[in-house]
Amino acid sequence: MEANEKILQTSLHMFFRFGIKHVTMDDIAKELGMSKKTIYQYFKEKDDLVNQLCSSEVKQHEKDFNELGRIAKDPIHEIMLISDKMREMMQHINPLFFIDLQKHYPEAYNEFQKFKETCAFKNILENINKGIAMGLYREDLDVEFAAKYRLSQIEMLMFGNYFTFEKISLVQSSQNLLELFVYGITTQKGHKLLDHYKKINEKD
Repeated sequence: MEANEKILQTSLHMFFRFGIKHVTMDDIAKELGMSKKTIYQYFKEKDDLVNQLCSSEVKQHEKDFNELGRIAKDPIHEIMLISDKMREMMQHINPLFFIDLQKHYPEAYNEFQKFKETCAFKNILENINKGIAMGLYREDLDVEFAAKYRLSQIEMLMFGNYFTFEKISLVQSSQNLLELFVYGITTQKGHKLLDHYKKINEKD
């Protein structure tokens, strides 16, 4: 692994665990077993590290979404696959990460917002349209409104002040919001298929 990739990977792990503000460049250097001078050969400052990290993660998420869309059996299966991916990621994220990103790193936050409003929005639109065509989603849906509503759920979860995550985890909150959305847009046929995939997940 290249040194800059190792720095990004280790930083991401630490930011997810402790939040961005609570991790210093000294902490990262110590975790990596290298000097800060070496880190600064690749990243001018912590802001630069966070910005490059966010850009790298956004590109990876875009690749993941496209791949999951390619292998999914149907639109509901695609949603379940994306849900599994998000659950896997959020199990390791301290909610402070999102708060710090929004408050202190505007360039990185804007990168995430741009990804959400372009790539994520496009994927949700395509998913809903395919689901309607297959009779899995209600044909009376306002597709654009439904897609924007799903994005607002994600925004509320990550950057809102509605959850304290004391009685319910970030992972479970994400799952609850997703189910509220999917059950709200599916037809009876879609409900049955969603229940089918949920049972498979529970067995796994």
